Amino acid sequence: MKTSKNSAASSNGANRPSRKSSAVMATHSSTSRRLESVSQAATDVRRLARTYKLSNEVVSRVTGASPRTVSYWNAGTPPQRSSAQRIKEVTRLFDALADIIKGSAVGKWLQQPNKQFDGSSPLQVIERGETDRIWRMIWQLREGNSG
Repeated sequence: MKTSKNSAASSNGANRPSRKSSAVMATHSSTSRRLESVSQAATDVRRLARTYKLSNEVVSRVTGASPRTVSYWNAGTPPQRSSAQRIKEVTRLFDALADIIKGSAVGKWLQQPNKQFDGSSPLQVIERGETDRIWRMIWQLREGNSG
């Protein structure tokens, strides 16, 4: 007596997703989350520029991307994953700054020398990778210490 492949497969638990299809679904889900994150980063770039009055040059300097790349982002081209992470970090920093100073003043503040940063502008501090100094300043101001 011959049994069909389908009946043999169903008796072996073929109705369950195979390991391979589960892995594909997990990969698809992970890829989907990454694409959403990258897409969100492109939106964040436009929001950064608009909310904090930042030129493409300043966005370029704080993200480490070229001005041409920033123009692409503003046109809707999603950034690469590493750039998307940097955009997320910068957005978080600027949102914290906006709790202390007016959001529309952040762009101007970034470019002015600041004695808190030994005469460097906050933009220069960010470019040197010393954002922890700005976070420390934010924390001090939130705690009521004017430093």
